[in-house]
Amino acid sequence: MSDLHEGRRYLVTGATSGIGLATSIRLAHQGADLVLVARRTEELERLADSLPGDHRSVPFDLTATDEIPQLVGRVAKEVGGLHGLVHCAGIHRVTPLKIVNTKSVEDVFRINVTAALMLAKGFRVRRVHAPAASIVLLSSAVGAVGQKGVSAYSASKGAVISLTKSLALELVDDDIRVNCVLPGVVQTPMTAGLAESIGEDSFAEVAAMHPLGLGQPEDVAEPISFLLGAGARWITGAAIAVDGGYTAQ
Repeated sequence: MSDLHEGRRYLVTGATSGIGLATSIRLAHQGADLVLVARRTEELERLADSLPGDHRSVPFDLTATDEIPQLVGRVAKEVGGLHGLVHCAGIHRVTPLKIVNTKSVEDVFRINVTAALMLAKGFRVRRVHAPAASIVLLSSAVGAVGQKGVSAYSASKGAVISLTKSLALELVDDDIRVNCVLPGVVQTPMTAGLAESIGEDSFAEVAAMHPLGLGQPEDVAEPISFLLGAGARWITGAAIAVDGGYTAQ
């Protein structure tokens, strides 16, 4: 792969699975040094050892949202100023309205929205980020269009789009760009859980709503890589659909 990110340092949450894993692999093979954040220590260490470059594994539970800014500051002090941040960690739950409760909603928002906000808070500190830095958040196609049974998840991903736009305006004077991608359904362990929870027939209907078919994590990792790089220097506040045509209908 290219040396697009040679000498650059990025923090990636949710680094050991799905889109986070694909993003970590992509960035490492493009020359980046990574701070890999996830909950499971052994998986993080195996990933760090398997990638080319100099990477640091940081076990951390993002539900501890008040501690996130300090985490970002600490790792930046250890590795040097960060050129970018990608928040791939997230919670997806199929929760029909009849069984929604306050805790289930708060759990989804804590990781998908609050953690994103706290990561940005830590990242904006002058000594933490390098010049011309970039934040990429993960929204979802259902943050832009509706889908039954996932109201809390959809609302949280819609909030990520609004958060992206507001942060882009607030952080422009700090020389930080902020964008988000809106994946459709990609084939990850989380997707396997979705298929099991809604049933084979319903999942087939969801798949059929993607004109280009279901995606792979790598299909999302590539646009994330682009948004982090210098080629996207005039893009901020954007919400980019990476969804096989799902939201085009």
